[in-house]
Amino acid sequence: MTVLGSCSLGLRVLFLISAFCLSPMASSTNSAYLADEGVSLGLSLGYGQLDNPVYKKDDIPLYALPRIEVFAGDFSFANTQFAWTPVWGDNYQVSLFTQLNEDGLYFAKHSAALTAIRTTGGRPSMTPPPPGSGIETPAVTKRRGDITEISKRKLSAMSGIEAIVDWQSWRFSAYWSMELTNYHKGLQGALSAQRLFLFDQHLVLLGAEIQHLSAGLVDYYYGSAQQEIRAGFSPFLGHSSQKYNLKASYQYQFNQQWQFISDIKYQRLSSGIADSPLIDDSNLLSFYAGFAWNY
Repeated sequence: MTVLGSCSLGLRVLFLISAFCLSPMASSTNSAYLADEGVSLGLSLGYGQLDNPVYKKDDIPLYALPRIEVFAGDFSFANTQFAWTPVWGDNYQVSLFTQLNEDGLYFAKHSAALTAIRTTGGRPSMTPPPPGSGIETPAVTKRRGDITEISKRKLSAMSGIEAIVDWQSWRFSAYWSMELTNYHKGLQGALSAQRLFLFDQHLVLLGAEIQHLSAGLVDYYYGSAQQEIRAGFSPFLGHSSQKYNLKASYQYQFNQQWQFISDIKYQRLSSGIADSPLIDDSNLLSFYAGFAWNY
């Protein structure tokens, strides 16, 4: 294993909750340690919760998080994400990848088994306008309705390109992706930075990320059109928006097979998403802690 290694793998931090679904947390065992070849399996048992921002949708509990990864040369499969890394060196790599979009998971019928959240992020400025500027932020009036009567949001798949650069204990990454499934013709991109601290068996990973979502993607998942209006929600047209993320992970490695892992993530939704009547909260806090076994 290598710490923040530059192996020929375009990996993203994803953990399965079921054989076909993703989990948001418990990235500690995967983001800092990457296998170079072969099959890597793992299972974490613990407790956590994913904060669901959608109105009348329950937060998502997390208990058992399997990990399935296959590495073969420049190709990899990691918990439903495929990646090909044709360009790589000692401290950089460029990958082409496919993965599921996280926004559709908030609306999934069985969302307890369908969640995926990327790591890291930053918080936007909340400085009010200066006194006497005459600028007033209009209040957003949300009319709520029956969330079970809205049009179905399908789980979309995205494909794109990612570049990663490692410098000492830092990792910087950028990606841009487009939809494959033709539901919303949306685009999504992100810039992120992570800092690794390693003390004997203790590992701490801090990260920050800003994500950009195109207007088509936001409107498909959070817009309020005719069916939503008939269900009682006020009209809303989504536009290009951002998500700001902060994350901290801690791992204690007992040996090569057993670790204690924990993650906490804060996410803030910009007004292009938060003003939607389908959204109940723009500040989200998710967490997970448990014991992980790796093979």
